[in-house]
Amino acid sequence: MAAQILNVGHGNCSFIHDGPNGVVVDVPAVAPLLEAMDRAGASTVDHLILSHADNDHIKGAAALMAHDEVTVKALWANPDSTKLSEAFIDLLTVAADRHQRGLIKVSTNLNVGADGALNCGRVGVRILHPGILWAGVGPTKGKHPLGSITSNGMSAVVRIELDGNPAVLLPGDLDAKGFAEMRRVGVDMTAPVLVFPHHGGRSGAADNREFARELARAVQPELVIFSHGRSSFLNPRKEIVDGIRDALGSKVRIACTQVSRACHPSPLPDASHRSQGTYSQLACAGSLSITATSKGVSWSPGASHHSITVDSLESPMCRTREVSVDTGVLQAKKK
Repeated sequence: MAAQILNVGHGNCSFIHDGPNGVVVDVPAVAPLLEAMDRAGASTVDHLILSHADNDHIKGAAALMAHDEVTVKALWANPDSTKLSEAFIDLLTVAADRHQRGLIKVSTNLNVGADGALNCGRVGVRILHPGILWAGVGPTKGKHPLGSITSNGMSAVVRIELDGNPAVLLPGDLDAKGFAEMRRVGVDMTAPVLVFPHHGGRSGAADNREFARELARAVQPELVIFSHGRSSFLNPRKEIVDGIRDALGSKVRIACTQVSRACHPSPLPDASHRSQGTYSQLACAGSLSITATSKGVSWSPGASHHSITVDSLESPMCRTREVSVDTGVLQAKKK
């Protein structure tokens, strides 16, 4: 049983499995996911969850559903009439066709009302946002009694629980207004691992540092992961990392799936310690696997492996003088 945060370049993809069955949250590129499933001996996706309709979260979904060697039992996504991308229309078309042939269940109600319906074996999947009110309204443009709600604001926030305890928070591209709504209704967001929203980019807040600081305080993670691509943006933004440090100090561990150009603008140093493949060649921490242990939650590759890359970077934001390399064992907070 493990939750894998996959290195997919700029985007998000998580594969959580318990034996041959699993749950997938977002899939911008299908190849890294298929490789992870093959390594785990898994060929069945009980639930394919798409946090929102941006291409860097959904572009590989149609290919996954149509794959000959993978069975996707159910698709969960929210409607979004503001998204006009080909990828979104394609995945809905494939889903509609497979649903008509009795090959997949499709649910367009990914919100807190789905609580309990997404579990898979010993893996618990909780939707913390959107709530019923926001889900019923959906993304809005122009004048509306609730004001403007963006696709990012509607992004599903998923908490993965392993053996009954919070393990990983997956907020998709949650923005400042969506986060404010979660705080307004008193959502418990705590988890030992946080995959930071919007790949460490702009939050939609007037002050990105304050957004990061308040989110870190709400989640109280011991490991923060930025899932981003080296070639796309200068993520994570420095003010985001600074906000996390403001809230949690130097003890919080920070890891990026790929080497950020903000940390190393020059061509990458020798990557002989990394595995082969387009994404792995650009990896910093690479794909990470989160597992439950008797002591809490552990992650691998651990800090010592990550340090091999970090040592060669020009200005790594994840490192402070006070942070030391350790075994990568985190203490999970009990519910």
